[in-house]
Amino acid sequence: MTISRRDFLKTSGLMAAWTALAACTPNAPTTQSAHHTVDGPTQTTLPQPVLDPTQIATPLPTPVPDGEKLLIHTLRRMTFGPTPEMFDKARRLGLDGFIEEHLSPESIPDPEIDSLLQPFSTLNMTVAERLQLSENNQSARELIEAAILRQWHSQRQVFEMMVDFWSDHFSIYIGKFLCKVLKTDDDLKAIRPNALGKFRDLLYASAKSPAMLIYLDQAESLGESPNENYARELLELHTVGVESGYSHHDVAELARVLTGWTVSGPGNQRIGPGVYYFNPEIHDYGEKHVMGMMISPTGESEGEMILDMLASHNSTAHFISRKLARRFVSDSPDPALVDALAQVFLQSDGDTRQILRALLNSEQFKTSAGQKFKKPLDFFISTLRLTDTTIIGNLRKLQEYLRLLGQIPFFWQPPDGYPDVAEYWATTSGLLDRWNFGFLLVSNAIKGATVDLTALTKDAASAEDIVDVLSIRFLGERMPDDARSILVDYASSGDLDTVIPSIAGLILGSPHFQVR
Repeated sequence: MTISRRDFLKTSGLMAAWTALAACTPNAPTTQSAHHTVDGPTQTTLPQPVLDPTQIATPLPTPVPDGEKLLIHTLRRMTFGPTPEMFDKARRLGLDGFIEEHLSPESIPDPEIDSLLQPFSTLNMTVAERLQLSENNQSARELIEAAILRQWHSQRQVFEMMVDFWSDHFSIYIGKFLCKVLKTDDDLKAIRPNALGKFRDLLYASAKSPAMLIYLDQAESLGESPNENYARELLELHTVGVESGYSHHDVAELARVLTGWTVSGPGNQRIGPGVYYFNPEIHDYGEKHVMGMMISPTGESEGEMILDMLASHNSTAHFISRKLARRFVSDSPDPALVDALAQVFLQSDGDTRQILRALLNSEQFKTSAGQKFKKPLDFFISTLRLTDTTIIGNLRKLQEYLRLLGQIPFFWQPPDGYPDVAEYWATTSGLLDRWNFGFLLVSNAIKGATVDLTALTKDAASAEDIVDVLSIRFLGERMPDDARSILVDYASSGDLDTVIPSIAGLILGSPHFQVR
């Protein structure tokens, strides 16, 4: 492929603009800044943008924001991308009213989701019916696409954020054996019904989820040879955490407690395939000692006693509170915030709604703008939502770009869930993949995906208008002056109609769009 000098200079200017934008911090104050020149250099090879991932990943302290700034910050942090309609509703209800509405998602009509999910027949099938499908991966594919569509189109955004959070906390790799057909029930019967409820109920639902017991080999655990995988992750990843001081002896004893917690096989004709049940014939009926608790041999209730103890444990309260603070506040949350949330956890019996209220009202949350880097799924969904992308056909082509970005739902193989820290995701290659996806999308270069930038910028009449309209659309507010001047310079350097996709792509690739 050859490139004309004119196109080369245009591309060079685009790279120069992005390189300049990459040096702008996401939470820089909006003040008058120096004029930036982004004219393209006359080079003989296509330039590459100079990237410094740490520029994006390093948070700066911010003051307590005023009402409008706090509203913008809260909606960006607690949703997969706040649309103009969502901002309008939040301003109409007031931020507190908006939060309360979203903490009761059943009160929010969501008819579009029912229509979008109607083609996914496996969501309403039994495990036996899914096992009979001619396409081996159909149920897994439909569940992944359903998760993406819910995050993209649902009006119940805080609920979907919590479904995503708990899906990572109780992570199950959908590619393992029967998990391809069992993860659907885990999503619909364990995670989603309890996403804003009591942690105890969610823990019970997960502990008796066939997908979880298959994924972590609990279904294979026998009284004479207990498998420790699920017991280990139940302590380390699901409840008290490694810092709680439990020992390997506790893991081994807990594995004995849980013998008999199993799943019916594919050929089971009595209760059907893929069903949790307690099998007393493979349970260890000896006395056990777990984390200082003596467990008498009573069968299935032994495990339930342990779950009750873990659900109300002080270490569990801190472990869950720290993960919530890491997800919604910062990669290294203030220990004082974690302690405060843990107290709410203990006093409310692990009520997720009450914990979130306390988190959102904390000063640490209010002053954390720009301190959370978007994971690939956050970036992908927010890009689709805020560009108002429309799809013709299925999601498979788009999903390939999500695969390149690195985060297909339910596809993390280890049991610890996708990392939720900037250090893992803010890499040069990762930022380039985001840059490429954003530019391809707004240039309508992805088959089956359409972005109508003309409609998004219909009220813009100048380079300044274009930059401001797209910034407000994508970020909820005008770009800080240093970044804005770079974009205005670039928008002024060519024909306004033809430069709009480049401006849109530059904003989507900027540090400001990479943070929540």
